[in-house]
Amino acid sequence: MRLWVFGLTAAMALRCGAQPLPVQFTDQAAAAGVTGRNVSGSAQRYIVEGMMGGAAFFDYDGDDDPDLYIANGSRFEGFAPGQEPLDYLYRNEGGHFVEVASSVGIEDTAWSMGCAVADYDNDQDLDLYVTKFGPNTLYRNDGGLFADATHQAGVGDPRWGTGCTFGDYDRDGDVDLYVANYVDFSMEYRSTIPCLWKNIPVYCGPLGLKPAPDALYRNEGDGTFSEVTRQAGVDGEPYFGMSAIFADVDRDGWPDLFVANDSTPNNLFHNLGNGRFEDVAVMAGVAYSGEGVRQGCMGAALEDYDGDGRCDLFVTNFADEHNTLYRNEGGGFFSDVSFSSRVGAVGIREVAWGTVFFDCDNDGDRDLYVANGHTYPQADLPQANSSYAEPNWLFENQGGGRFAEVSEKAGPGLAQRRVSRGVSAADYDQDGDVDLLVLNLNDAPSLLRNEGGNAGNYLQVQLRGTRSNRAGIGARLVLSAGGRRQYAQVLSGSSYLSQHELRTHFGLGRAAVVDSLEVTWPSGAVQVLRQVGINQLLKIQEPQ
Repeated sequence: MRLWVFGLTAAMALRCGAQPLPVQFTDQAAAAGVTGRNVSGSAQRYIVEGMMGGAAFFDYDGDDDPDLYIANGSRFEGFAPGQEPLDYLYRNEGGHFVEVASSVGIEDTAWSMGCAVADYDNDQDLDLYVTKFGPNTLYRNDGGLFADATHQAGVGDPRWGTGCTFGDYDRDGDVDLYVANYVDFSMEYRSTIPCLWKNIPVYCGPLGLKPAPDALYRNEGDGTFSEVTRQAGVDGEPYFGMSAIFADVDRDGWPDLFVANDSTPNNLFHNLGNGRFEDVAVMAGVAYSGEGVRQGCMGAALEDYDGDGRCDLFVTNFADEHNTLYRNEGGGFFSDVSFSSRVGAVGIREVAWGTVFFDCDNDGDRDLYVANGHTYPQADLPQANSSYAEPNWLFENQGGGRFAEVSEKAGPGLAQRRVSRGVSAADYDQDGDVDLLVLNLNDAPSLLRNEGGNAGNYLQVQLRGTRSNRAGIGARLVLSAGGRRQYAQVLSGSSYLSQHELRTHFGLGRAAVVDSLEVTWPSGAVQVLRQVGINQLLKIQEPQ
């Protein structure tokens, strides 16, 4: 059922679901037509080759099902003419995908990395920004056909871009853009000392290389952006930028900005509400681990996992470092609860990348998925006591602030051992539970269909702004059902260089109705819907 809602709505009495059944994930990539292999170097002699990018679920053609973009890389030795790898765009046709990139205007042989989605020109279709090892690209969506608007918009950052995120930081009704950059890389660089990992020669970096500064672009509302990094106060010491997320961390109505940095401190830029930011990461407790140690941060997820109304932060890290869960304590402070929550006890040996909080079993709380894959092929050597291909993890939220690692019980899709990178989440088959797309280095992706998660009831919410940006990015949702409150924000860019579906998915368990759904729009408008029917995609338009 799909219904646009203008203002308040009444309930629709629908069925009451049963207790969630055990969730099983199966890899449906080949059966669903998502068969294109990603390319990211060959011999893995340079750091660029080990940094394959991400993917985005988004409805590019406006037919109400999530399509799939996958960034593709390249290799330094090149390809024969006509054999260069291209990015993929798969059109969703009822749960089966057809690759259409070239036919709709996405045809680029550059080394693509990350991506984020937003309606930057507020014309009611979703546009795509792609970071690259080289100049980035902004694809403007014109009714399902894409045009390269990079030059016109002024956002073709020529450096090695990684994570990117859209958010309306100045709350003027259109989305702005932040781009994280990684390394000022040159193939001519030669270290004066051997680059070693566990006394094994490996490619160099990022330590020892020069970090590349990030960039913030303000949307001028006329199809162009202005680079305002210095004016906005986000031009501090450059770090090795990986993932970036605009989100209102302190609930003051202004989007803040978190940047996960590799082997250098993370940034948490607090939005001062006057066009400027202040980096408060050290004071907030998210610059380092709880022990005060820099970590090799890769991916990030922002969600309220414990249901207290404050968005928490999960960051994935390099091998021999625990993945870090920062609990938002309010008042601008976070605490490292990685081990008390039990997520830090698993994954010490692995190199973790993409991640997502999502309700895999529709029981009303956020579970956690982590994709792993080593950076060095040499991890397979006996003396490394490690492996190149690694298992991925699913953590079930057990309430009380604790998780249990349940990967072995979650089906054959979680039994795979691959060299994984980006993760994107969506209900691609529209059966009422959230599925996952996992990218694998120099391999085909995994499309993990959720089977059994829809035993519990659900509500999916899609926003359309009027005064706010059209996709509702930055909106805050509070849902009350079954005696429980859930909180969510609409975010652009997340995981590791990836984009989740912009719809918000709420698991409802056995609740037969949503008592209330409150939407706080980026404009500041507050909209409350009561007695909302379940098991539907609910489309809500911001009041004029």
